[in-house]
Amino acid sequence: MKVKEINPELLALYHGSLGLDGGKINIQSGKGVGWNALTLGNAFYTSISEDAACLFSHLVLQKSRLKGESGFDNLGYAKIYKITLSKDASILDADKALDASRVRSILLCAGVSERYLNHWHDDQLSDFYKVADLLCYGMDWEGNRNEYLTRVLGYDGRLIKERAWENWDYYPSGIGIDWDKTNDPKLWPPKTVAIYNTDSVAGFEVIRDGVIESLAIDHSDLQR
Repeated sequence: MKVKEINPELLALYHGSLGLDGGKINIQSGKGVGWNALTLGNAFYTSISEDAACLFSHLVLQKSRLKGESGFDNLGYAKIYKITLSKDASILDADKALDASRVRSILLCAGVSERYLNHWHDDQLSDFYKVADLLCYGMDWEGNRNEYLTRVLGYDGRLIKERAWENWDYYPSGIGIDWDKTNDPKLWPPKTVAIYNTDSVAGFEVIRDGVIESLAIDHSDLQR
């Protein structure tokens, strides 16, 4: 049974990019910057931190410059959006316990042997990260394990403490972020929300625009 762990209407989310192509949210494989295709799957990536969104807007701008695509002056970042979810959106909190019985059924359907699963206790199968690792022992599924597990559990997206932040060491100055706040463990590292079903997004608006002078530019590379 699926349980909504988070009230989506109370979840403030932010997204940093060059801009939304045509004012639409599209999920594109292997696009943008960050760790999307490597760990969490193909999703529309958002953060509960506006500063984190600003950082990724800065990074995707730097990537565009290196590729010779950027065509505007800026304040060190491009655009930052505030994302609103539908009241019916279901977001899984990866830190909350899963239903072990449901997880066993999912793993069996994914091809993990029942004999192997019998060595695992329910408290182990209630941990999202351990369950995602166990999928590697099954052959009857495909794609990214984190994305697959979130979807098959019946959720539109997933709230997670992104492990890639653990070794993060790039804190650029002059882009409007007070990096002293990163010393507060309550604020940093921020949690990521990977949205796999963009139909669960009710709307979005630009809340910070770092573009000073806009020229013709390809905005297709905006995934993070």
